[in-house]
Amino acid sequence: MICLLSIQLDFYFTAISRVYTRYGKCYTFNGNKTTSRKTKQGGMGNGLEIMLDIQQDEYLPIWRETKDETSLEAGIRVQIHSQDEPPYIHQLGFGVSPGFQTFVSCQEQRLTYLPQPWGNCRSTSKEKFPGYDTYSISACRLLCETNEVLRVCKCRMVHMPDLCKALEHKDHLTCCFVVVVFFQIIFVVNYETAQVYLSFIPFTLSLFFPRDNFLVLDIFFEALNYETIEQKKAYDVAGLLGKICMGLFIGASILTVLEILDYIYEVIKHRLQRLLRPQKEEKKNKQQTSTVATVGLEEMKAKVQHTLNCNK
Repeated sequence: MICLLSIQLDFYFTAISRVYTRYGKCYTFNGNKTTSRKTKQGGMGNGLEIMLDIQQDEYLPIWRETKDETSLEAGIRVQIHSQDEPPYIHQLGFGVSPGFQTFVSCQEQRLTYLPQPWGNCRSTSKEKFPGYDTYSISACRLLCETNEVLRVCKCRMVHMPDLCKALEHKDHLTCCFVVVVFFQIIFVVNYETAQVYLSFIPFTLSLFFPRDNFLVLDIFFEALNYETIEQKKAYDVAGLLGKICMGLFIGASILTVLEILDYIYEVIKHRLQRLLRPQKEEKKNKQQTSTVATVGLEEMKAKVQHTLNCNK
């Protein structure tokens, strides 16, 4: 294997580490966060370039019993993921064929999801997650598969996380549901292939040996930036009230709203006047009756006094 990083030819064995997946032993480049390899610019020729000999003549035959677990393609399988996410290459990887040079451009995306109650999302990624340092969808799926295998077979596959002894952690044997983490980093991958020039490689077995065994993989960033996709609430309380008002008063101005309020005030005032009017009329009638009676009594007193004076 020959690696070319940032146009410096070297064997970067310190940046390559072994990792076990469903396909067996695989290799991860730049998987250590403490000693990360960085590039200074984007574009082709400024990333990782690898030439591999897949040794197709050493492939194991496909038996009837293992046809579901054995890969049918010749080449390698690649997955580009963040350093916090374990590889889930059997479902999220893409294939690279021998005899071609494959150019892979990737762009980083940072996704931020809303937590509950807006969705079934994990509110934080810093909570302890068995077998992994950071929660991710791939880690959750691997943990769920591990729990099910432990429950049925009382063992685990080599690529599954170590959960210590199952009898000491009975809570890990229950099935879990995959939820989305509130913050996630993914890479959007675009790739194309070209016939690789292999005439410089000496071949002694056959004319097709270089074409069937050698491939070149060129991975680079399209640009040294990232795209942020953030979920936001469609409506808050103020926005919802404003949206409802716009639905009731389409094209209405402030003056129209004030006129409607004035109309409501006049209607309420009229209703109150109708309710209070019978009481006022009854009180007025009582006052008039009392006045008439008082006037009549005074006249009678005056007449009686006048009559007495005449008799004298």
